[in-house]
Amino acid sequence: MIGRLVAAAGLCALLFAALGVWAAHHPLSRLDLLGAGVRGTNIPLAVVLTKSGYGVALTILGIGTIAAAAALRVSVTIPLAILISQIVSQVVVNLMKGLFARPRPEAWLFRDEPGFSYPSGHATTAVVFYGAWLVVLWSSPLPLPVRAGGVAVLAAWALGIGWSRVALGAHYPTDVIGGFLFGLGWLCVTIAIAASRNVGLLMRQA
Repeated sequence: MIGRLVAAAGLCALLFAALGVWAAHHPLSRLDLLGAGVRGTNIPLAVVLTKSGYGVALTILGIGTIAAAAALRVSVTIPLAILISQIVSQVVVNLMKGLFARPRPEAWLFRDEPGFSYPSGHATTAVVFYGAWLVVLWSSPLPLPVRAGGVAVLAAWALGIGWSRVALGAHYPTDVIGGFLFGLGWLCVTIAIAASRNVGLLMRQA
């Protein structure tokens, strides 16, 4: 399992780098131009989804899950590890943004954000944070209908965060794809590390 996860992470990293180099040195792709058709759709929902990817919401959720685990007298290792992974991943994402230096779209509909465009930090968060909880939930001993329903909600939410960035004009579609690729590679490495150390629920299906 660990070998497959590392291989998947390597593939994601290669695709992420290739897309980033292309996006930084070429005109907007057809996909990016098509993204203009998504801009401005269902703004209230897009704002809710986007806000769930900001630091305030993630801090509240992270601390809340840690507190809940402590209250239930179960290990806080998993929620703490997910929160730390999220924080570190965003530091690295910001470094990647400076490396590719792709300018952001000019017409934002929610709020101005500093920095470059590739990759989308929100898309990375969607996978690193919400995707990690998806894996934990699916690997848990909860009944299958509960796990399947929760996984569906988390998957839809993660995809929705990516959509929201295009809908609000904060990113191009390729920025979101790059963020998803980076996040997926990061998540694979995180799960591999957790598996190698026999960390809780992430080992259940190893």
